[in-house]
Formats: sequence, C-alpha cells, structure tokens
Amino acid sequence: MPLGCFVILLPTDSDYKILGYYFKESKPDFEISNDLFLRLNLDHSKNEYNLLKIKTHKIFSYLYKFKGKIARKASGTIIGLLLDEDDEIEKFRSSLKEAAEALEMPSLNILNKSKEEFEIILKDIYLEHLEPLIDILQPDALKKSIINITKFMLSGGKKERKIAQDLLEKIENGEHLKISEFYEAAENAVKSLDYSKAAKFYLKAGELAENLYIMDIAASLTDKGEFYQQTPELSKEREKIIEEARNALKNEDFHTAYISFRKASEISKKLVEFDKEEEYRLKSEALRNFHEVDQKYKK
Repeated sequence: MPLGCFVILLPTDSDYKILGYYFKESKPDFEISNDLFLRLNLDHSKNEYNLLKIKTHKIFSYLYKFKGKIARKASGTIIGLLLDEDDEIEKFRSSLKEAAEALEMPSLNILNKSKEEFEIILKDIYLEHLEPLIDILQPDALKKSIINITKFMLSGGKKERKIAQDLLEKIENGEHLKISEFYEAAENAVKSLDYSKAAKFYLKAGELAENLYIMDIAASLTDKGEFYQQTPELSKEREKIIEEARNALKNEDFHTAYISFRKASEISKKLVEFDKEEEYRLKSEALRNFHEVDQKYKK
C-alpha cells in the first residue's frame, strides 16, 4: 500500500519546484532534497518510469512531458509514489501515468496554485487515480462510482437521462460484477505468468468499464491489457539477447557481451522488472570495464 505521493514541476526557465506532497496517514520522514531530485532527474533523462530505493522505502516515479499550452512554462512533471519495500510496483504503472496526465488539465491551473491549494488537488488525484486498483474495483465501489455518474447525467438533457437509465439497468443486471471477475482472472493469470490470458481479461474488463462510463477505470484496465499484450514478445526478445550475451562470454567477446546485457537491462525497464534491470545493468557495467582493461593490455 503506498504511503503517499509527490509532484515535482520542471519549469523551462528555472530550477525544479516541489508542487506538493500527499500522505494518507501521518507524514513519514521524507522530503525531496536537492540530492534526491538530481538522482531522479538523471534517471528520468533515460526512462519514463524509474525505481529508486531509499533506506527502508522505495520511490516509483513517472516523468510526464506536457503537451499543451502549459509546456511553454514547464517541460513536465515527475510524479512519484513512496512505497514500502514489499509493494509490487507494476500495479501502479498505469495509475501513475493517468495521474500525471490529469495534472495537465487546464481547469486545475497548477502553475498558479500555492502549495496548500495544490495539495488539496493532489489528494483528489491520489484517491481517484493512485489508490490500488483492487480497492476501486470492489463491486460496492464500482456500483457507487456508476451511481454517482448517473446522478450527474440525470441533471442533463434527454440523451444523458437515457444513458443514466441504461446504466441503472446494467447495475441491476450485475454487469459491474463482471468487471471485478475479469480483473481477478487477469491478476491470477499474471501470477501464473500467462500474460496473453491476462491481457485478454484486462481488455475485457476495460471494455465493460467503458460501457458503464467509468472512463478512468476503463483507461487503466485497457492500459494494463495493452502492457501485457507486449510482455511475451519483449520477454522473448530479452531471453534471446541474454543468450547472445552468454555465447559472447564463452567466446571471450566481452564487447558484445556487455552491449547485449545493456540491451537486456533496457528491456527489463520497459517490463517494469527493476530487479532484472539492475542485474543486467551491473553485469553490463562490469563487462564494459573488463573489456576496457582487456583492450588496454592487449596493445
């Protein structure tokens, strides 16, 4: 369970700015220092997602580059979750992206908010986007979300009222329950490493959520489905590259070996498998150093 989150703004004409923090309970002994920002900024110069281990916690963060008018004043934000050591980071991958995108909404006007004003916004964004998806997808929570949407639509025009009536009927027929069932099936498939099956169930759950007008949840489920669609191919590609690295080592081709392990590290980061990313990165660095020494004394 996340302890909380933070947002760093990246202005175009000045240094970074901490927009604010949100912690669910009492604030832990944590803040973004200059050194910590430099580490985050350096890592994000290479990757959108990053995992950073600090003391007894870890930070899972996402770099979002602004696309609208706001980009004239700030290049983007780094949004991060403060997690316990045993939290599974993949569960928050799509949520971080959605939360970052939400910050760019013109109505929020985040550039002109005080820290206190922004932290009220950040709390809402955390509860809407960053709460663990499994909590949001409980049948009662889904039903409540859909009913809130119908209340809003009932105050609209004839078309909106018709949609609201259809949604209420779908709830009565238990269609929201299928979202939870598909999500649970997808999670079980992930645990058994059947990623193709997981993708299928996430996408089914996302389609149902979209039909029930819970768009944020639909986007998150669809994103997870698309992620697991590409996972098998990326995993196969990584295994092939690792095999190339090992064969290169057998032939004492240290240059090819370190290049291959570096590629395997980059793929692992795309797969949000940071333990593997670290393993192959360290092997690549060690072999690069070995290669340089080997070349020096061959001359």
